[in-house]
Amino acid sequence: VRARRELLAAAGEEGLLVLEDNPYGMFRADAESTRPTLKALDTDRRVIYLGSLAKTGFPGARVGYVVADQRVEGPGGSTLLADQLAKVKSMTTVNTPALSQAVIGGLLVRHGYRMRTASLAAAAFYRENMARLLDALDRHFPEPERTARGIDWNRPEGGFFVVLSVPFDADERALERSAGRHQVLWTPMSPFYIGGGGVRRLRLSCSAVPPELVDEGVRRFAEFVAESESTAVHHSVATSISAVG
Repeated sequence: VRARRELLAAAGEEGLLVLEDNPYGMFRADAESTRPTLKALDTDRRVIYLGSLAKTGFPGARVGYVVADQRVEGPGGSTLLADQLAKVKSMTTVNTPALSQAVIGGLLVRHGYRMRTASLAAAAFYRENMARLLDALDRHFPEPERTARGIDWNRPEGGFFVVLSVPFDADERALERSAGRHQVLWTPMSPFYIGGGGVRRLRLSCSAVPPELVDEGVRRFAEFVAESESTAVHHSVATSISAVG
């Protein structure tokens, strides 16, 4: 909480707005955690908060929301930023489908208008899958072997993604090999780096995977990593020989 307050104070000193994108806030691994959002600590209207009901309620609905209580000046005078954003969205998307809104509305009514309550079952499922994924990674890439091989990953506090560093280029060609030979899909991370980078990083998802298949998926992924390491070494040796020749 202290670091979050310091961030808001720094934003105030610099006259900046903070964009808080929090689609996975309901899915913390620690079910009892009550870490406040930046918006909850915002006393100066510095934070624009983005949330998603697609992740927590019904993925296909693609319904989200924004909390933007900043005042902005326009042709009609002073209004809320949220109102101006709603106008822009209406012009660009012709509004969110009524059916999708009705599904989410029904979900909220059923659970006492509390998205956290509506997300309990999904959050429990994701926590189990995340624990399985991390355990499987530890088994198939034990220490200190993984450090020596240049393999590492984060340990998320929630959600259903794990980002790994690997000793080869995690590009589209590698993804094709992984899918074709091992039937394992992952996401290259390089497109998430605006200024370049992340070439040897990838993201695994365990969101909707049946729990019993998480272990099998990591086993196959480990085979793919070993194969890619071998290919990278052979390519490096061949390149060196060619350069010497």
